[in-house]
Amino acid sequence: MENVFSGEILNITPFKKGFVFATKDTTPDGRLKANFYGYDAVNDKFTHIKKSIYLKVKFGLEFEEIAEQLGDYVSCDVGILNDDRIMAVFPNGEYNIFNTDGSLNVSSQLTYHGLPVCDIAVDGPYIWCAVPGENAIIKYSPREGRILLRVGGGDATAFEGPCAVSLHNGILYICNQSSKKIRTLNIQNNSVRDYRVFNEKVYKYINVMGREFVWLKSGLYILD
Repeated sequence: MENVFSGEILNITPFKKGFVFATKDTTPDGRLKANFYGYDAVNDKFTHIKKSIYLKVKFGLEFEEIAEQLGDYVSCDVGILNDDRIMAVFPNGEYNIFNTDGSLNVSSQLTYHGLPVCDIAVDGPYIWCAVPGENAIIKYSPREGRILLRVGGGDATAFEGPCAVSLHNGILYICNQSSKKIRTLNIQNNSVRDYRVFNEKVYKYINVMGREFVWLKSGLYILD
């Protein structure tokens, strides 16, 4: 495991050939500011990028209108639904769905047992989300506006403080802050297994073009 970025990361957004991320920095006069970076998996290269590039990758062509409506365009996790609408989910469970022209389609709150969901992994017409306070993962239908499936929660110990989900080839990768583990869920048979264990909190798992990255408390790493 090799460290590739050690700054304070605020959010990471994967796309087909890489990912973009925002970091928190301090100016010489003590003010806080955000910087933006991108990783190009084709060329295996990290670069400092403009805010506009970060927003375009995260929200698509109508990024200016979407970012203006959201206000906080950094802390939300984003997924492109199968009908090309853009869904942004905040850590407090608030979510917004935008049409392809940037207009707001849905604004609502997604909770399970009164506890907010976070993160998003698109699965055809559905999404998977983590419910940290319930130690559960849910499958949700944005079109129907209802939860279809819950895995974990209650007396189950499959997940401990789940905070992020990523879907690759029918396998859901769940980052668990409390247990410092990535666990996998086979979405065909709902079997759960350990994938990687760390000695610090794990916030995000990214797989782009076969390269695996993890966002840990101490920074961003590429897995062996």
